[in-house]
Amino acid sequence: MSPIPRSPVARVCVLTPEGRGAIAVVRVWGPQAIDVANRAFRPIRGSSLAQSAPGRLRFGRVGADLGDEVVAVVVSANPPEVEIHCHGGSAALALVVNALETEGAERRQPVAWIRHASRSAVAAEADVDLMRAQTTRTAEILLEQAQGAFEVEIRGCIERLGTDPQSCAEAVKTWLHRSDLGLRLVSGWRVVLSGRPNVGKSRLLNALAGYERAIVAPTPGTTRDVVTVRTALDGWPVELADTAGLRSSDDMIEASGIALARARQKEADLVLLVLDRSEPLTDSDRRLIESHKQTLIVVNKCDLPAAWDPEQTEVLAQAQALSVSAERGDGIEPLGSAIARRLVPEPPPPGAGVPFRPGQVRHLSQALKALEANDPTAARQALGELLAPLPDRSPRPSSESGAESSCT
Repeated sequence: MSPIPRSPVARVCVLTPEGRGAIAVVRVWGPQAIDVANRAFRPIRGSSLAQSAPGRLRFGRVGADLGDEVVAVVVSANPPEVEIHCHGGSAALALVVNALETEGAERRQPVAWIRHASRSAVAAEADVDLMRAQTTRTAEILLEQAQGAFEVEIRGCIERLGTDPQSCAEAVKTWLHRSDLGLRLVSGWRVVLSGRPNVGKSRLLNALAGYERAIVAPTPGTTRDVVTVRTALDGWPVELADTAGLRSSDDMIEASGIALARARQKEADLVLLVLDRSEPLTDSDRRLIESHKQTLIVVNKCDLPAAWDPEQTEVLAQAQALSVSAERGDGIEPLGSAIARRLVPEPPPPGAGVPFRPGQVRHLSQALKALEANDPTAARQALGELLAPLPDRSPRPSSESGAESSCT
């Protein structure tokens, strides 16, 4: 019979990001966290760390030989938790972590601490994703979820299940609608620039990105591979992709690039169809306009004289095309705002609950299905899964030095 796995007497993780810094923060928790930290900590003066009142900062050393100068504090006696601030260099950090491991602590990833400290699965997952947020706007939404916005709404819905199941069903539908945004808070959105060769896609990508990412050349068909850049539009993280110009080509390499461009368009959240105002609309342009019904049409080179007749201009006006000059920068800011509105037409109000993980969406879909089947018990169970604490299954870091930290 296999032995029953036993929980470690204490766990330790590095909360500060990987890399060199002035200060590193090490957290110790678990049934014997104070005892483990007390054995590793050598106070400069006064009583032991175990005899210190919670919240009292203690100065001392941790680590073999001379060790590193640290500030330690008993955060809580029940549950036992200790925090140690040491120098941020990898060698100093390794001294502290190794000393704690020698005294019985088991090294874990920061996500283990997040799971331990969070009230529910939703809060723990929000804390994890908050570390990966790319913009202030998405971080604010995730911070609201970590602080309980979604959790409070779920609890309120569960409380109303017995008296007002219809309002609960409407709440679940609202959350599922917001999940279109929530699932992109970390990964962001993908926008592909499309159009025939030499309409200015590469220059437009550079203008939207704010720096020279793509090579600009007058030769039609220059772009062969997909060139991407990550940026933010109205605070939303966006990956822009410049692709090969769409046309028939006997060149094997260019044809491969065109095939890759079409594949990227199918995966995109939004396609920008770029047209050249300084040249008459071609049959190829018309076919692209006809085949790209759900795209945002961008008319480039508005700094040059227009070569379109009134009828063509009217067609594009009806399509709500936006005029820009990637060369001079005219219209780039309004274009960025228009892209953001197409990607996020309904931003959630401040403090709103927003599901942001596929598992959350799955539980909400199960709850809605149960409510539509008039089964409040099953709906309560599905919603309750969102509030259950996450088990601590975080693996030990792969590094043997004990100095590195990963927040993934």
